[in-house]
Amino acid sequence: GLTVQDFLPEPWACVSTELFQTPVLSAVPSLEPHEGSMLNVTCKTKLHPQRSSLKLLFSFYKDGSTLQDRCYNPELYIPEVKEGDSGLYWCEVVPKGSRIQKQSSCLEIRVQTPVSRPLLTLQHRAAGPAVGDMVELLCESKSGSPPILYSFYLDGKMLRNDLAPHGRAISLLFRVKSEQDAGNYSCEARNNVSRERSEPKELSLNGMFSPNQTSWLGPDLTGSCDNPLQALLTEHEPCLKVCQLNVANHCGRC
Repeated sequence: GLTVQDFLPEPWACVSTELFQTPVLSAVPSLEPHEGSMLNVTCKTKLHPQRSSLKLLFSFYKDGSTLQDRCYNPELYIPEVKEGDSGLYWCEVVPKGSRIQKQSSCLEIRVQTPVSRPLLTLQHRAAGPAVGDMVELLCESKSGSPPILYSFYLDGKMLRNDLAPHGRAISLLFRVKSEQDAGNYSCEARNNVSRERSEPKELSLNGMFSPNQTSWLGPDLTGSCDNPLQALLTEHEPCLKVCQLNVANHCGRC
């Protein structure tokens, strides 16, 4: 069979020398450009000094599709990247009039997209929650590159935040302890591109107690009523205690 060699045909050479180096692919400004920004992918190689007059042709590929076929330009320029531009890129170099060809290693590009405005959903019993009832807050941003950090707020004060590594929705489940848990709830979604806040949702209590509710489950608040919901959400509590509800000030005391 026919064998194509990438060597300089010098009869005096004891060791053969490469005609040109294996190409290396690079991306500017980064491998994770923000959606709407420019992206410049460059295929770099170097000819042997004795063959510096040769013309090289460059081809670019993405996920098996040809983006640029055998052009003199060693750069692939995308003025405004979109999410669909994410993928595996590589390039191929061949000298003009030659059958010698070399490919670069693959380079993964991940276009980072901003989060959409999250939707906050309050889930509780139809009649409206009372003290002792469970309430679930569900915050979801329909689009945006992960990971997404979700934060929950009551009347503008942050209650807690959670990271969604794969961009899924995050929920917050809590038991209503007092009228201090009523108010305007909202949530925020944030990634490394943008941040968005949901429309606020009002939670109002229907009566003071859930039927047959004489006690509630929560952390030891040692008589403090400053922020019972924040106390419930404190992570890594050493234990939980069943506390009687003090009707006079609606505060848990153990």
